[in-house]
Amino acid sequence: MAKETNKLPTIDIKGKEYVEVKTRVLELHRQNDSCSLTTEILSDDDKKVVMQTRLKIDNRIFTGIASENKDQDSPYENCETSSVGRCLGFYGIGIIESIESSDGMTKYHNKTSGSEPLKAVSNEATDKQIAFIKKLCTEKEVDELDYVIEGMTKIEASEIIETLNGIKKINKSDETENLPF
Repeated sequence: MAKETNKLPTIDIKGKEYVEVKTRVLELHRQNDSCSLTTEILSDDDKKVVMQTRLKIDNRIFTGIASENKDQDSPYENCETSSVGRCLGFYGIGIIESIESSDGMTKYHNKTSGSEPLKAVSNEATDKQIAFIKKLCTEKEVDELDYVIEGMTKIEASEIIETLNGIKKINKSDETENLPF
């Protein structure tokens, strides 16, 4: 999981705070000595290009996908940057209001000018995730105060659920049988 990134510098795009992709990439390298970030063109025709970015850290993989119309300036570069930004957003770097790239945000605002914008999707853990974590804590007989963290993100909640799913319930008779004294 990405380390704390709330203090990354942001820019304002039409009233929304946004962490630029270059800042996200620098943060990725600050946090990780060993990772693999690759981009691939998935499709390329006369009208548009579609790219996917893949981030591999340990045995976890995060992806981001983007498309760009070729009637735009620098379609390949913009597509790759958007794809990288989305991938790093899914990893958890630079998310403030959404995973959308700055280019995508600008396009959205240009298309919807005069209409009411869509509500931003929250990055906070859902009530369903929190309830599931509490249920797993009860089942595994572990203290939920160790796992239910105020203000945790969806990504953090998912990782906690994975951790809890890997915990075996302790059988009290097993504890006494394995004591060395």
